[in-house]
Amino acid sequence: MFSLQHIIWVVISIILTAINLFFMKQRRSSLKNVLTACCIVCVASEVTKILSCIEMVPSSDGSIMYPYLQMQHLPLHLCSIMIFAIFYCRFGKGTIAESKIKQFLLAFMYPTCVLGAFFAIALPSIFSTTITVNQAFTHPIAYQLFIYHSVLLSLGLYIPMSGEVRFSWSTYKSTMISLIGLTFFEIYFNSIFASPTYVNGKLVSVDYVTNFFFLYRTPIGIALNTKLAWIIYLLILVALAFSLIALLYLPLKKNTVKDRIR
Repeated sequence: MFSLQHIIWVVISIILTAINLFFMKQRRSSLKNVLTACCIVCVASEVTKILSCIEMVPSSDGSIMYPYLQMQHLPLHLCSIMIFAIFYCRFGKGTIAESKIKQFLLAFMYPTCVLGAFFAIALPSIFSTTITVNQAFTHPIAYQLFIYHSVLLSLGLYIPMSGEVRFSWSTYKSTMISLIGLTFFEIYFNSIFASPTYVNGKLVSVDYVTNFFFLYRTPIGIALNTKLAWIIYLLILVALAFSLIALLYLPLKKNTVKDRIR
């Protein structure tokens, strides 16, 4: 983290995001067109992730090999969940202006895409879980992570710029309720996908745990050795989410939809 390779990727991500926003604004792109482009990027991103991370693993008796994608690569991180929202907002029934579901999803995507992509670029987990820093420009997963999140950051920033989404106090409230609900489900998923060891019916160890939403391990390597430490960490995450998302909503006018970018 914050190696020379990482810093170079951060600079590249900033440039990509700036270029995306410049062209979207210059062309006065509609959200529909932007979402279409994002769908293409999402498909390319997931295909790249699968093909670069899938492994051939032998069965327990070694008689057969199976292709296997480790559970950490499932699309259950916050930024990966955006794929489903992007496809619905592009292809779901009704226009963006008329559909309450699309309005809700896009208002939710604005802060979560911006913050999720920002932290994914600033604190990439791949260098500790998937590849080494020396593979930052030789392994496809690095390109997948930084390019995908640059596009996601561009989309998040462009949502309020487009003038097609309504924002209000109730938007902030529904976003936080939804995010907290997702967080609880991610706690369940992290436990479901864990590999526990029981002795005489008693849990004695866990050998592998996913870390969706960074709920079980901190992205900066701070150990959580007690339940109290984990609860404090969880409260810090919640407090950061409430405050940072509020800061992103503050500049937006209430109950208004701006004209298309002039």
